[in-house]
Amino acid sequence: MGFVLDFDARNNILRVTVEGRVTDAILLDFYATTAKYVASHPCRGILDFSEVAEFEASSDTIRKLAATPPAFPPAYMRVFVSPGAFIYGMGRMFQILSEETRPNFQVVHTMDAAYRLLRVESPEFSPVS
Repeated sequence: MGFVLDFDARNNILRVTVEGRVTDAILLDFYATTAKYVASHPCRGILDFSEVAEFEASSDTIRKLAATPPAFPPAYMRVFVSPGAFIYGMGRMFQILSEETRPNFQVVHTMDAAYRLLRVESPEFSPVS
């Protein structure tokens, strides 16, 4: 299915929701699209993988992305959300591989945990066109 971008202007948060089947190509496109948006709109981020049904991206692609420049400025917190153990583990792999360049990258199991880390009580997301 792919991914969608939503933005909460009040809290300055970009939420990228990844859905359906995730392949290497989708993951690379997701990363490039996110980086392009954030380059012109520096913000915090939520990378929501809660709706992923199949994760077919390789660990080599995770390593490749971890070696690229961060999509979000290092000072801005971003939170990776995945309730499932496998995708959560891939998020942790990315976090560990890129901890030097992404000190404010966190991995959590729930959206509530992401909102707590970002100190957001009532997000108001609108689609990014």
